Amino acid sequence: MKRLFMVLTFSLLAIAAGLGQSAPATQPDSGASGKSVHGVISVSLAKSIDSKKLKEGDEIPTKTLGTLRTSDGVTIPNGSMVIGHVTQATARSKGDPTAALGIAFDKIQVPGGKDMMIKGTLQAVGPNPNESGPETGAAGGNSLHAGNGSTAAAGTGLGLQPGQGGGKMIDPHATGVVGIKNLQLENSVLTSTGKEVKLDSGSQMVIKIE
Repeated sequence: MKRLFMVLTFSLLAIAAGLGQSAPATQPDSGASGKSVHGVISVSLAKSIDSKKLKEGDEIPTKTLGTLRTSDGVTIPNGSMVIGHVTQATARSKGDPTAALGIAFDKIQVPGGKDMMIKGTLQAVGPNPNESGPETGAAGGNSLHAGNGSTAAAGTGLGLQPGQGGGKMIDPHATGVVGIKNLQLENSVLTSTGKEVKLDSGSQMVIKIE
């Protein structure tokens, strides 16, 4: 009887050890980079940019114009940084009929110091909402479904619309250049027949995140 008890004990220990070895390892917390945000977000330039002074790879800092929420429930406060980089930058010269500035967006900085990696392209560009002046640009194209990314600047019509502070905000469904003369946008690249592509600090951008 004692021998049978010892055999059963050893058997149970062996089974427990085997289960412990076959248990899957716990995955580490991926932090904000494991969350996802899709759709469109509205941002403003944190500083002025000029294609004559920029080069490929230079950082383009912007700030969100509204509170965002990811599909996993992470809240990104208004004014959070969305960081992009220059993909191309040229000034107009004898060999180039236009100046060009390409921008791609890489990450959103969320509370806690973690970065959320994104793949964002320029969908629309407009002036600083607090600057006065007539609307001279035009927007076209179809509306986009705003997925899990949300923006406080949502509206119904294309183009510029009144903002909360009295300034003019870009409708997040707009595409192209809105309210700025002599500037075009195609495939996330801004072009101008002027000497350079230049946007002032506070200029608005709508980013499409895939």
